[in-house]
Amino acid sequence: MNNRYERSQLLLSQRRYDLAERELRGLLADDPNDGVALSLLTLCILHDKDRRNEATETAQRAITVAPGESLCHYALATCFLQRNRFDEAETAIQTSLNIDPHDADAFAVLARARFGRKRYEDALATLEQGLAIDPEHGDCSSLRAITLERLGRDSEAVEASIDRLKHDPQDPMAHASHGYTLLQSGNYKEAQLAFREALRLDPENEMARVGLITALNNRSFLFRMVHKFYVMLSRINGKAAFLLIFGAWALMQVLSQVAEQYAFLQPIVFPVIVFYAIFVVLTWIANPLFNTFLRFHPFGQHLLNRAQTWASNLIAPCLLLSVFSIGVGVFQSDVWLGVLAGAYWLGMAIPIAGTFGVDDPKRRLGLGGITVAIGLIPVVGILLSITGDVIWPVIASFRYFAFALLAFQVGSNLLMTRPVQD
Repeated sequence: MNNRYERSQLLLSQRRYDLAERELRGLLADDPNDGVALSLLTLCILHDKDRRNEATETAQRAITVAPGESLCHYALATCFLQRNRFDEAETAIQTSLNIDPHDADAFAVLARARFGRKRYEDALATLEQGLAIDPEHGDCSSLRAITLERLGRDSEAVEASIDRLKHDPQDPMAHASHGYTLLQSGNYKEAQLAFREALRLDPENEMARVGLITALNNRSFLFRMVHKFYVMLSRINGKAAFLLIFGAWALMQVLSQVAEQYAFLQPIVFPVIVFYAIFVVLTWIANPLFNTFLRFHPFGQHLLNRAQTWASNLIAPCLLLSVFSIGVGVFQSDVWLGVLAGAYWLGMAIPIAGTFGVDDPKRRLGLGGITVAIGLIPVVGILLSITGDVIWPVIASFRYFAFALLAFQVGSNLLMTRPVQD
């Protein structure tokens, strides 16, 4: 391998992507059909989110000119992995491993693809294969700790992350994965230290940024309870999680019907239903709600990205308006109207949180349009009631509003599990 290859690989390892790209394009000027140079260029430009299509096209061109080069298939698999196209990533990396079955980096990519599909047992077995080739492989070791956590083996996960840190204390991903295992096992105070160290070593480490936000928010008991619920859901497959959520909703419907038929049960059933409703709302708005308080934290205020800031800007007023509406209703001796207005603003916090919870701008724009449409449902009902001087349009509109919120929750959850096709 000539010096230009070595320089480009060194620059890549140092994250000096602009210089690495210049070096690789110099190589390609001499030989446009250099599959290795095209593959390295793919890995270089892939770090720019706005150039992922270009990266994929470059990787596909590399395979066309050098189909027998394992690095070409590795580069394409990495592209698919970055775009959450896990099936295609697995197919591409399997081809790479067929060419070179002793590449620990390829086993790490294969494990990530299987991890992305929630095939945690398969991912762990794949990581063990990679570590059998290179016992100190960074990506395999860090992902192994995270995978153990997904399987509910918390103590093993923390031990694995500590062992990884001993081998390479300067690896930001080692600190990030250690923080993640600590956070998921409930040790949020030590997790903060691990995430901070990861960000010191790599200020652009997204896993550490998100992890530190969650760790700081875990200072609140209420947020910890919601976070534990999220952890429990993340450890089961998507269908089981959906059935659990739908089953709880169906149970609330049954309890509501029972309370209507047996009035003496209402003092017991009503608080249960209210608690369930509050918890459902919290599972959606907990992150942006507590991010609002994080904006007053001397360190936490620098962690939020633009979408998270906008979410907190919109959700905090919704909650204040909800409390204000109920207060006005009580003060004006019209509790029913106050509760109805309060429920509206509290309900609107759900689609707002869901809209800013997705990363893809196109999906966010679509969800934003749906959010506006949902918010207009009670408004239309009120206008019809005023113009027709009847109450039933308001009652019907709030019923449709509730069903729209439920549909939004189910639909947005399904949308977030689908890979982004950029």
